Amino acid sequence: MEELTDIRKLQLEELMILDEFIKICEENQLRYYSLGGTLLGSIRHKGFIPWDDDVDVAMPRVDYEKFLKLSKDKFSNGFEIVNYDTDENYRYPWARMITHNMKIINHMANIPREEFAWIDIIPLDGFPNKGIKRELHKLHLSFWWNLNQIVQFDELVDQKRKRSTFGKIALKIASLFKWLGKIINYKTCLKHLNKVLMKYPYDSDSDEIINFLAAYGFDEVFTRESFASSEKYDFEGRKLNGPKGYDDVLTRIYNSSYMELPPVEERNKHHAEIIIN
Repeated sequence: MEELTDIRKLQLEELMILDEFIKICEENQLRYYSLGGTLLGSIRHKGFIPWDDDVDVAMPRVDYEKFLKLSKDKFSNGFEIVNYDTDENYRYPWARMITHNMKIINHMANIPREEFAWIDIIPLDGFPNKGIKRELHKLHLSFWWNLNQIVQFDELVDQKRKRSTFGKIALKIASLFKWLGKIINYKTCLKHLNKVLMKYPYDSDSDEIINFLAAYGFDEVFTRESFASSEKYDFEGRKLNGPKGYDDVLTRIYNSSYMELPPVEERNKHHAEIIIN
């Protein structure tokens, strides 16, 4: 029998977490969608992207908040929900569902951090139609997002990801202001970021929604029509909900050639090393 790689061991652990997440959502009629690399993996690979080491699911904000409340009673067998309200050392603006069966070291940023195996659970929010409200909303979100990146520069910012010349310059400038982390609590940024996003509810009459807290920010603004209903897609031998308009969603994130494999050097990893299995 072929020995499992660390990345496959982590994927299999995440599948157990995902199964519990789906079970809770289905039992409580909560909406969720696979997004990002998980949705792309469903469509292109019928499972994980081979070099991907996490699971991304998104929930309309109202369902997300209900899920967080349910987690206090519905979790069993070592599963746990963590977010910046429940864990004093948690550094992300979204929640994670974890298991304590496996711990990894994430080498992505300057300061390696220990984390338990996880799936990311990200809230979806409304996004105002084109006009002054939209531009002001974008400025407000950009302020808190960029401040958080600066305040948590050494702990959070991916130092290994391939960047454009502009991206490299922006990274260098951000590093010059990371001292702000000594006077600004990063949780202040996380709370304000979510507060701004909640200003426009997911179930509103705007034409678009946003998955702002994910990897691509304003590139993850989607038509409401794409999420009008969900569809079941194959994922590692199970069926996983995704937006019915997956083609438009994936094209907006990755461009129209999303079905083509990227060059080997562009196959991003999160640099996770298993230390407890």
